[in-house]
Amino acid sequence: MEQANNIHQLAQGPTVNAPSISSSAMLVQLNISTWTARKLDKSASRKVARDNGASAKAGNYNKNLLAGCTELEDLKKIVGNARTTHYAMTLPWSDMGLRLIPTSQYFDYQNTMTDLEHTFRRMYQDFEDAYQWRTSTAMSELGAMFSHADYPPVDELRRKFGWNLAVQPLPEAGDFRLDIPNEQQEVLKQQYDSFYRGAIESAMNDIWARLHKNLETVLRQLSPKDETNPAPTGWTKKPNADGSRKYNKLYDSVFDTSLELIHMMRDFNLTGDTQMTAIADQLENALYGVNTDALKASETLRLDKQQQVKDIISKLPSLDL
Repeated sequence: MEQANNIHQLAQGPTVNAPSISSSAMLVQLNISTWTARKLDKSASRKVARDNGASAKAGNYNKNLLAGCTELEDLKKIVGNARTTHYAMTLPWSDMGLRLIPTSQYFDYQNTMTDLEHTFRRMYQDFEDAYQWRTSTAMSELGAMFSHADYPPVDELRRKFGWNLAVQPLPEAGDFRLDIPNEQQEVLKQQYDSFYRGAIESAMNDIWARLHKNLETVLRQLSPKDETNPAPTGWTKKPNADGSRKYNKLYDSVFDTSLELIHMMRDFNLTGDTQMTAIADQLENALYGVNTDALKASETLRLDKQQQVKDIISKLPSLDL
């Protein structure tokens, strides 16, 4: 009955309040620094421009100081993976890099990021161990453009790589303990309350945006090709040899993401948004227990799930997506 009531709420707009969520969420900020191993070569840039009869402002030539250095490339990949994971497990809060996470999810987040940090530091050590040799091989790669001055000594190099994960409590809306006149405190409280409400709404909208993007992909994969890729005017798409319709390819990862988003809608619904709860219920009913093998084997099941996903998408709040 409760689930039916939740689904009934879908006809209403999203409910976004600004309750006190300081006890149920916290803020995290991840800062990772790396050395790009790229350097602008002004002399080479001028030569390229001169040889091509171009203005010196037309472009620049940037040297890859460690071309072919797999240790550095692997390190950059783990940094990219860490940032992607950080963004996937948190929600936006401020332009300064702070991200929101429920306290219920912090343990999993901390374990995941700790594992990534250990990998980052291990890969950095592999890179540092290979640094001198990679620098010497760069001489043959760069030729006359090679310069020892482009390569920092190891102790300086070490300072160019860093990992810092900061955690702080989420302040209450309007909680100012400042030694300023009361009327100015009131102005600051009103300003922060406006920011607080906007930040919470932005965080919730981020979930809706992720869900919308994922479900559009699910819908495309469930749909026949002639619906998602219509033939040009005057052309007729041929069916399969047995006369059946052709369908787009199904990927387990896309459906796995849908299930992850169901958990996110429940765990990150800090505002108690009834529409978000109802959508999570409806999506769970549509997708749990369904796998790509079953969808491939049954056109009826596939079209049924296609229609259910269409219905869910039609009930998502409009975010100018």
